[in-house]
Amino acid sequence: SDNMTTVRGQSAGENTVWQDFWNTLPIYPAHLPDPTRISYADGKGTGGAHVTSNTDLSGYTKDEKLTLTGTIALKYNIKWVKGLSAKFFVNYYDDIKFQKRFNRPSSFYRYDVASDTYISAGGLGNSAQLSQRDDRSKMLTRQFSVNYDNTLAEDHTLSVLALYEAIDYSGNWMSASREDLLTPSIEELFVGNTETMKNDGASSEMGRKSFVGRFNYSYKNKYLLETTLRADASAKFAPGHRWGFFPSASLGWRITEESFMENTKSVLDDLKVRASYGRSGNDAVGNFQYLSGYKLNGYYLLGDKSMSGIVTTGLANPILSWEKFEIWNVGLNYSFLNQLIYGEGDVFYRKRSGIPAKRSMSLSPTFGASFPDENINSMTDRGFELIVGSSKNFKNFSYNISGNISWSRAKWDHYEEQMYTDPDQKRINQKSGQWIDRQFGYVSDGLFTSQEEIDNLGFDQDNKQNTSLRPGDIRYVDVNGDKVLDWKDQVEIGKGTMPHWMYGLNVDLKYKDFDFAALFQGAFGYNSNITLWHNTLTFPQELYDLRWCEQNNVSDALYPRLGGAATNGYTSDYFYKKAGYLRLKSLAIGYNLPKELCTKLFIKQCRVYFAGTNLLTFDKLGKYHIDPEAPSGQGGYYYPQQKTLSVGVNLSF
Repeated sequence: SDNMTTVRGQSAGENTVWQDFWNTLPIYPAHLPDPTRISYADGKGTGGAHVTSNTDLSGYTKDEKLTLTGTIALKYNIKWVKGLSAKFFVNYYDDIKFQKRFNRPSSFYRYDVASDTYISAGGLGNSAQLSQRDDRSKMLTRQFSVNYDNTLAEDHTLSVLALYEAIDYSGNWMSASREDLLTPSIEELFVGNTETMKNDGASSEMGRKSFVGRFNYSYKNKYLLETTLRADASAKFAPGHRWGFFPSASLGWRITEESFMENTKSVLDDLKVRASYGRSGNDAVGNFQYLSGYKLNGYYLLGDKSMSGIVTTGLANPILSWEKFEIWNVGLNYSFLNQLIYGEGDVFYRKRSGIPAKRSMSLSPTFGASFPDENINSMTDRGFELIVGSSKNFKNFSYNISGNISWSRAKWDHYEEQMYTDPDQKRINQKSGQWIDRQFGYVSDGLFTSQEEIDNLGFDQDNKQNTSLRPGDIRYVDVNGDKVLDWKDQVEIGKGTMPHWMYGLNVDLKYKDFDFAALFQGAFGYNSNITLWHNTLTFPQELYDLRWCEQNNVSDALYPRLGGAATNGYTSDYFYKKAGYLRLKSLAIGYNLPKELCTKLFIKQCRVYFAGTNLLTFDKLGKYHIDPEAPSGQGGYYYPQQKTLSVGVNLSF
């Protein structure tokens, strides 16, 4: 594959092309009378989106990728034992990447119409810069397994698997860069300045090994049992701590298959209960942290030569090992009256232990070494999911409607942190024993609408006797009543920016040759920071008109006065809003021409349809022009949600 983009990223956030779109001031012209001169449009120092989105003006990032994959699988059925087979599997993966990043110098100009003169307005760099990087990563996987599948005495179904797996990883990379290219017309390293040229590179290797045993048993498809035992080894850990043992088991009972449920079959189609427990591991830490050593860091001038320095890699941890997951799950599947009512429900509880963390908060490294990762943190997670549906077929009409809702939230069991003695510090900062996504901030009470309100405030809000406050600034609440606004007045104002509750509705309807399908999805139980990064005149007009100003002197204005007091930037519920939404994600309406008509037209099938996505959204953030699924706090620095409408015809001959 080959991909070229501008030098600005296209993902959400700052330093992206989306930021440039918002920061580009529309008061400047897109083009000047002299087409060789680039019009300045601010863009917070970038010149504007017309520069950063144009590879001929600002440069580019070019990525080339080549992936090679090869697989060999051999299976042998052992004839003298029914159901017994052996399998050998090898997979080779080779990923080769090449990146070329070219920064082109650009000069910007303003144009004075009266004097017909061009005024310099800065630019991007004084000379062209070029950097290149080659990456290669390889992975070799080998598996050997023996499997037994058979049904004994008609009622007993067995499946047994024994598997061995080994994976080797390796990689290397090399980079080079030069500045002050003689000419931006030649985009190659050899035309760059050799005095400031740089190069770097490294290689890596890692490996894992696993033994897996699995046993499945079913009796009359009524009692179901599955057990698994994994033994995984990772080269990231020291000998003696490389192996992790992870068992799991699940049980299922189809109650409707029992003889005592015979009289319920006219009402109860299916009823199954499930329970499971499992353990797994994670080795997501740096390689070989059990070894002590040195690494290159910094440069030193010895005489007239620059020499690389070395520093210690820090304390080694020879007992670092696997992070462990334990999960418990109980579930239920049900169906009544030939699926007139059907669905399932699940409840789970998960515990993560041995999460790597450093003791830098609870201990002081007075001896001058950095602490290693240790398996000391832990957290728990719990939640449920419920699905309820109904399906029915009539002569000319059928439907299938189902809804789902789920909830989950995690809590720190132990978090490596300092010991808090101050009750307010403990309330606000302590993480152990608390939900992981609490957000603390100040409580707002609208905006000041008069100087009299500021003079009669009754407490010091800005720690300057309120001398910096003006009408249009945010008014806060002195929660603890100590006559001063400080960090002790912060309270929990939200539960994080990721939804805790998610829900949806699927609708499928058919009437004769017409069909209708719709998907609704939504979420709630989360917050979004609606601080608008583009807090200047680049507001959309409708938002700009709703900001606070002397003509719109209301306490609930959408945004406080521009250039207001520093306290307006405090984290508070004025900007940290409750979010939640329901969206018609997709809709499709179709009509199938009758078969008789299709036959006359010499076609097999013809369907005419209308389809759309993101057609309707009901949410709490609409007045801010922020999509409820957008990254929190970006305020427009993201690819906007797309609404699509399409009409089409499907033909088959």
